[in-house]
Amino acid sequence: MAKVYKSGEWARSGRVMPGQRRKAKIIDQILQDGSVIQTESDQIFRGNKFKEVFTNLFPDAVEENSRLLLQKKLQNGRAVSFYTRNIYHLGGDWSSEKKRIEIGKDFLSFYQHNKQNDIETVLVGVYHYYPDGKDGVLLFVCFSAETYASRDVNNSAAHIHTIDLLNALKSGIYRRIDKSKNELLVLDEKHFVQHINALRTGTEIESIRADKQILNYFTQMYQSLPKKLYGIRCYEEMFLANDQNRNQGAWEGWYIEFFVKRYLKSHSTKHILWWSSKKKGDLDFDLKFPTEEWFYGDTKSDDAKKTVQGNKKSNVDFLVKEHNGRLWYIVFEFTPEKDSKHNYETTKWWNTKLGKDKLMSYNKRMKYSISIERLCVYEITMASYPYLQEYAVSAVKGKPRELKYRIPNKMKEFLQIYEYR
Repeated sequence: MAKVYKSGEWARSGRVMPGQRRKAKIIDQILQDGSVIQTESDQIFRGNKFKEVFTNLFPDAVEENSRLLLQKKLQNGRAVSFYTRNIYHLGGDWSSEKKRIEIGKDFLSFYQHNKQNDIETVLVGVYHYYPDGKDGVLLFVCFSAETYASRDVNNSAAHIHTIDLLNALKSGIYRRIDKSKNELLVLDEKHFVQHINALRTGTEIESIRADKQILNYFTQMYQSLPKKLYGIRCYEEMFLANDQNRNQGAWEGWYIEFFVKRYLKSHSTKHILWWSSKKKGDLDFDLKFPTEEWFYGDTKSDDAKKTVQGNKKSNVDFLVKEHNGRLWYIVFEFTPEKDSKHNYETTKWWNTKLGKDKLMSYNKRMKYSISIERLCVYEITMASYPYLQEYAVSAVKGKPRELKYRIPNKMKEFLQIYEYR
């Protein structure tokens, strides 16, 4: 019998962990309560099962060229045609959470035919796991048809992870763009019908539209940021503005926070609020997104090759575990240049500015400059806990500090929902 693991218990279970490879074929499957089990095979639809599932959801679907077609509902909408595939394990000794759909050689001609006839191609993978053969999880994963139409169909596969399915199971809808710029939208039955009907009427699900607006805003912000930042110049800007964190040694992080605050002030939007509340009882995150009640964000500036340093465990747990909320880490990832390679110019300038006698204080950690590589957004939800790592921050004057979370470098790919270079 397959072993059942509840969400958040994987790290203590001895289970094949995310990112871990085994020679034996072990595959994640998810249950309706969010539990994860591991099996040796997938369940796939055969024969007319796809047609049965889709016609139950869309009774007005008609069959055309062996594919199901839906006519548009409004003048601004689109007719929709489905290219359906099963979702199954990546194969071989790949880790248990990695899945895919395989795109056939007929996809390109199918896509081109639809494009010529003003029909929206929906490239959709179907995941299902029915433990008793009847009831279970049924999820739909929409991939960008345009993206895959431009690729080599002789070696074309679209990938998805267990956590993507778990996020959709929890909230009904989950969207991300991976590091290869592949966009995927994971939906339960209800939201899949809403999404397809939105295409047919020329509209969009509100939560998808709201998230896109937030991501577009941060993309524009990132585009306005110089991609080479020098410590002394950043300090000068913060001192000139009398910023509260101008005296901090790790300027590369505090300057990004300063930059974000300044940009939000000069480019105000109703979708993003600078939060950073220090009031007792308030959540200590930089950003609040009013589109949802329990949706917050935090700005980060981290070495692209290292972990993403997160927030206090108590804050994250209160938001995510107790209120089923979402947390976005807006991360400006960079490559650093040590100050030691430049005769400690920044170190000496900073210590002199603060009136210190020891001009080499903090010299081992001081950065001379950073080169901004990309903007990444990581989403933390209930499904994220197996991918997070707790760590203890060094004590201050003998007083222990609260535990925090971080995203290990090898786990970034599972939590990343957006990237822009």
